[in-house]
Formats: sequence, C-alpha cells, structure tokens
Amino acid sequence: MDLLDKFNESGKYLETKKLDELEKYKEYKTSNYRIVKTSKYDRFAKLVKKESDIQKINSTFYSVIYKGKNNARPIYILLCDHHLDADGYVPQNLLDELMFINRPYLPAGKQLQQFLGALRQEAQQNDPSFGDESTFSDDEFSAISPISRDQFQDLYIHCVPVSVQEGNVHKNRNISKKNLLTFLCKMKQGLSDDLLRVIFKYSCRQAVHRAISLVRRSLMLDFVPHNLGLASITRAQYIERHVTSFSNELYNPSPENPVAIMIIDGTYAHLEKSSNFQSLRQSFSMHKHDHLIKPALVVAPDGFILDIHGPYYSDSSNNDAAMLRNQLENGMGLREWLNDGDIIIVDRGYRDVLPFLDNLGIEYKMPALLQQGQRQLNTEEANDSRLVTKTRWIVEARNGHIKSVFKFFKGKISIVHAENLGDFYRIAAALLNKYRKPIVMSGADLELARKMLVRSRTPNVLQARLEVDHALRTRHAGWVRLTADHAPRFPYLDLDYLKDLTLGVYQLNLAPAYIQDKLQREDLEVFEFDEFLNEPGLIRCRIYSRFRNATKYEVWIGYWLEDVDEEVAEQDGGDVFAGPISGYYCTCKSGTRTLGTCAHIASILWFLGYARHQQRIKYPRTTLLERTIDIRQRF
Repeated sequence: MDLLDKFNESGKYLETKKLDELEKYKEYKTSNYRIVKTSKYDRFAKLVKKESDIQKINSTFYSVIYKGKNNARPIYILLCDHHLDADGYVPQNLLDELMFINRPYLPAGKQLQQFLGALRQEAQQNDPSFGDESTFSDDEFSAISPISRDQFQDLYIHCVPVSVQEGNVHKNRNISKKNLLTFLCKMKQGLSDDLLRVIFKYSCRQAVHRAISLVRRSLMLDFVPHNLGLASITRAQYIERHVTSFSNELYNPSPENPVAIMIIDGTYAHLEKSSNFQSLRQSFSMHKHDHLIKPALVVAPDGFILDIHGPYYSDSSNNDAAMLRNQLENGMGLREWLNDGDIIIVDRGYRDVLPFLDNLGIEYKMPALLQQGQRQLNTEEANDSRLVTKTRWIVEARNGHIKSVFKFFKGKISIVHAENLGDFYRIAAALLNKYRKPIVMSGADLELARKMLVRSRTPNVLQARLEVDHALRTRHAGWVRLTADHAPRFPYLDLDYLKDLTLGVYQLNLAPAYIQDKLQREDLEVFEFDEFLNEPGLIRCRIYSRFRNATKYEVWIGYWLEDVDEEVAEQDGGDVFAGPISGYYCTCKSGTRTLGTCAHIASILWFLGYARHQQRIKYPRTTLLERTIDIRQRF
C-alpha cells in the first residue's frame, strides 16, 4: 500500500503521535513524500510529495528563525510552496505564528556547519562587530569615526599598552579596537557616555569612561608626540614643509632666506559649571558671558598645527597677550625653538605682548589699531592690515575644523572630561595633522604675493579728492537719485574680476546679505544710488552695518567710461585701477584700503556690476523674520 494511502488516505493531517511511527517506517526514508508541519497547529502534520508540492527553505533563513523564535529547524526541512516567497523565505506574517513540536534536535556534521555559517552571515550583515571595522559599511564607519577605515587601522598600530593599577599591582592594559572606536565616536559626535554605553554595548557608564581614558592615555604616549609638538618636527623641516612660498614672500623682508612663520590664536571650549568656586570664578569670561577654558593654537601658513598650549582659564588675567608671554617664558620650548627673525602673526588681542616680542628679537605682524580719537585707518594702515588678514584666517579655519570634525568640542564639556581637555585637543590636532590635507589657498603663489605688495603701496586717490572737494560729500547738491534699472553705463564685472579686486571671496560671499539688508531697511523694491551730475562715472550709495542697527556708511565708487583711454586710466590709478573700476572709498574703519575692498564696497560692486545682470540671484532666507514676532516691528 502507498504511504499516502497508509497514513494519510483522506488527505487529513496526521496526529503528532503518528510522527515517530512514520519517520521510523522504512518506506518513508526512500519515498518522495515528506512531513510538512503546519504553522497553526503543533499537534498535526501533513504528508505531501516532495518534488511537486514542497520547496526547500533558503539556508540563510534558518538563522532568521533561530534568532526570532529561539527555534532550531532541521536543515533539510521542506514547506509548501505557497508558504514560501520567491527567495525561499517564510513571510513575516506566517513566521509570527510559527509553532514547533517539542522534540530535541541536535544538528551535526554538515547540517551544523551550514547552520552556524548562516548564523554567522546573519550576524555580520545585521550586527556589525565593534571589534572588526571591516563589518561596517563605508557610510556606517564615517558616521562614527572622523577618519577612514584604512586610517583607523593605521591609528590602531599606535595604540600602545597603558599601565593601570589594580590593587597594589601595575598591569599593562592593551587597547581594543572597540575602545578605540568608542573614543573616536565620542570625539566625532560628542555623545554622552550614557549613550555610548548603549551603542557600543558596555556594561555601565563607568566602563565607557574607563575605555575613553585608556585610549586617551595610549594616544598621548605614542601617536601625539609623533604628530604634534615642537619635538615632532625640527625648525628646518617646518620651514621646508609648511612655510609656503606665498607667506614667505609676503612677510619675510629677505625672502631669499626663509624663516619660520606661524600664526597664534586662542580658541574657546565651553564648560559645565564646576562645583569648585575658584574654578567657577576663573573660568567665567566677561567677554563671552560663559564658563570657558582656552587652548592656544600655533599654526603654520598651510594649516599644520605645530603645537597646542594650555588650556588656560578665561578671566581677565588670562588674556591672549598673557597666554603668549607665558608660552615664551615658562619653559614650554617655543622660545628655544624660534630664531631671530622668525615671524609670529597675531590679532589685535596680543597688542600688550608686542614690546616683549621686540626684546626677544621676534618679528610680528598684527592688524593696525585705531589710536585714541581716530575713527578710520589711513590707507597704509588699512593695506597692511589686509596683508595680515590674508593668511591669519588660517588659524581661524583650523579652529573651525576642530569643532566641525570633532563635535565633542562644540557643545558644553562635562567637568569629568574637561580635566583632560588639553589631551583631547592635542589628539584632535594630531589626527588633523596626520590624516587631513593641508589648507591650500587658491592662487596663493609668489606672483600674487608680489602683486599684493605693490598694490599695498597704492594711494587712495578718490579719498584724497573727497577730502578737498566738499561738493562730493554734500547730501543733495550735484547728485541725482537713480535705480539699478537706470545705470546703463556702469560696467559689467565678471566674478573673476571681482575676486581679483577684492582679493578673495569672503567679501563677495557677504554681498547678497548686505544688499538684502539695505532693501529691507529702506523698504525698497529696487536698489537705489546717487550719481554725480557734473562727473559721469562717479556714484554714491549708503549701506548699513551688519553689527549695529544705527550705523550706516557712505560708499563712493568711480568707474571708467567706455571712451576713456586705458593709458589714461593706468596713469591715474596705477595697475590697481586699470580695469573698469577707477577707485573706491568707504567711511567704515577699513574703507580707505586699495589692497582689496571692504565688504560694503564689494557688495555694491557685486550688485551693480554682476548680480543685476543675472536672471536669478540667491539671497538669504527670510522665513525666520516672517515667522518671529518683533515688538518694535523694525524694517
């Protein structure tokens, strides 16, 4: 008799008690029939033909069943074809109802190998191992680490064992990849230790803190000394690798004999309030109105961070000048590292330390200061200040990189980690030095440096005219109001010309906001300006300060008419004004410069010479203004 007739002749389900008898039956083992257990009843099964009515489950799906149901299935199990999808998987709605007969199943041999292989594959795909960076996709790894996977492997080589005390015994503790990845995630995302405990599956928050501490100490032992600090590079190597030809030509009076050039500035790290009253007082900055401590960065002209000093407190006794004096006086090595003639570039906050630098024979470059009663820099002072700011922004950029790449420094830092903030900053700087590219200024070469030096000696002819011709300063006489739609003679200025005239893109990037602000304040639909009737080619415009509501500036711009001979233009304005623009002047602090322009002049040049000729110009969003209430209803 056929098996179907003997055990299931009516097509009904077999009771569980008959399963053992059937599976021991000799003819079953050689037949084309198989037992298919239902997902709804655990007491019944059905006998079906293998080749026509049933399919084999996808081998990787066994791990899914085990993971979701804690239920191991035989590797050869077959199910009805309408219970499987095209990939050999059981649909989720059926899997949720899956039941099993409580009989022991011991996989062995090839079955066990296949089952464990499927389980391992499932684990690798859906649960990356924090001890193996290769289990992460590129996007996943970049989300938790500030460096690439290859760079992570290189960094791990520098993680030397750290000595820890356990009772009365000192032991060397190795750094695991999981601990290193936790540390990098802390630095990149600035996450709390509690959240890191959940993500990286630590037993407690204290375990996370210990892991971060171990990695920090390990990197400070080997990685940081090789990539940051005065001992990591000689003065000759520093000059050869990191002092650009542009900065050497621009600042060194004898460029044929290169010297060390560095930019020094402090940055801020915001702290949680300390329970120690002295720390609370000394960390409060009256300037920033917050609790801060300040590291000081020493940066090369290409962005290489030579060293980080501090951190210092932020009260009045710890100003920038006092910090630099401390670095040079108190055995930090900077004074011995520098030679006579080396150049330090600083901002105006370092003015009190300048006599001390003179005594040491150290050259310095600093933007000019307004003297008492002086409202505007003269042309020479304004041009010299522009020479300084042309490269001083590098240190600001590196400060920004530290806080953008490592968000740990962007928010408030807990007191627990603030105690070692100097180490965290040095590790971040060493990572940037080792794994990030230097900062390259577009077009900054010897030719540009020499061109800037020549332009810095060009007088402001238009300013001189305004000082003697008072008619040009009167409010109404001789001037006629025009709109941007009625300025056909104002020349078209392409972006390349504007970048050359302004010496960069910073002022041009601010231009849309300045023009938008003028239109909003004056409630204008179109841009308005004045033209001098007696002298075509001279315009005047009012523009507002972006910092103070009540402050506005007057801007004068001269331009060459098409019928003016270029030789006449060169004789009148020199190489600076040999193009379409013959001169400019603004009443702001640096508006006298001929080396580049202030942002107010650049905004008007950008709008009249470029933007009004474009079909579409992108201005800053005004949604916040429209959706936020202003009691005074300004603008």
